[in-house]
Amino acid sequence: MKTKLHKTYNLIIRIFIVVMTFGFLYNEIFRKKDLSSIINYYPEISESQGFMLTLVFVFFLLIINYLLEAVKWRFFISPLEKINIWVSFKAVLTGVSVSMFMPNRVGDYLGRVFVLKTADRIQAVISTIVGSMSQLITTILFGSVALLIAGPKYLDLNEQINVWIYSGLWAVVIIGDFTIVFFYLNFGAFSAVIKRISGRGYKKIKKYAQVFSFYKSTDMLFVLIISILRYLVFSFQFFLLLFLFKVEIGYFDAMVLISLVYLAMAIIPTIALTEIGVRGSVSIFIFSYFFSLSGNISANQELGVASASTVLWLFNLVIPAFIGAIFVFSLKFFRKNTANGKLD
Repeated sequence: MKTKLHKTYNLIIRIFIVVMTFGFLYNEIFRKKDLSSIINYYPEISESQGFMLTLVFVFFLLIINYLLEAVKWRFFISPLEKINIWVSFKAVLTGVSVSMFMPNRVGDYLGRVFVLKTADRIQAVISTIVGSMSQLITTILFGSVALLIAGPKYLDLNEQINVWIYSGLWAVVIIGDFTIVFFYLNFGAFSAVIKRISGRGYKKIKKYAQVFSFYKSTDMLFVLIISILRYLVFSFQFFLLLFLFKVEIGYFDAMVLISLVYLAMAIIPTIALTEIGVRGSVSIFIFSYFFSLSGNISANQELGVASASTVLWLFNLVIPAFIGAIFVFSLKFFRKNTANGKLD
């Protein structure tokens, strides 16, 4: 009887996730007006040379982006359960689908672990969160360096107070980045720290605290390198779309501004669906300020930035979410625990 109930609950949860995902996507894409400017701009842009080739290449980079994430998650989850790259890829896309209607991509962690057959799910969530930290750290590293590079353009260093501000920024970035990377690479020691501070209560959380000890510094470095490669991939996607929508900016300047956009997006709490508005606003603000300093600002430049940001959102979140929604029906939210024969 319980087995039938759990099968029913599994089906209800799957349907709920799919309905929520498609409902939010429909509302964002078809009912809101965020895409109207791009649709109006599309006929002019689509006639430009290399338009379709560029879009195809952006889509190819999308696949590379999520394959890298699949490799990263498969590597990080391997101490708990061995899975192949295809299962990992499905898990990543499913996580994107679930995260569309949950704040700050929380669903990304939850959606993935339900593809696992034997691993403890709480351990898997902890492992996934620790692994995902590498992407946040990468964003902070690139964003902080971008702040240093952009500093002289936004601060008049002829004034002494700005010199002190800029010098302080250098100190904060160098010390901060070094500290973040050091603690991340030595995250395995966190298990011993929890043991020491938890005292007698450690027995209750030992199973979960030990997850941190699964990973050596070399493992953390490997995952960080993959995260950097991912960052370079989706940043280059953004640059290609800027080029496609006729935003006149060089690669180096674009990378600096893109890094600032991603840094701001990492700080601002959002639901994935609302990123289309937030990302567009942040991108326009940062790029417009740069163009105003160079005296090259125009309505077309702003429209191009907004269009590039929105199309990137469509490629990197909406398309994976649609595909991931298909895989939701293979998730098992209740399963038999091999240790005690009960369903969990």
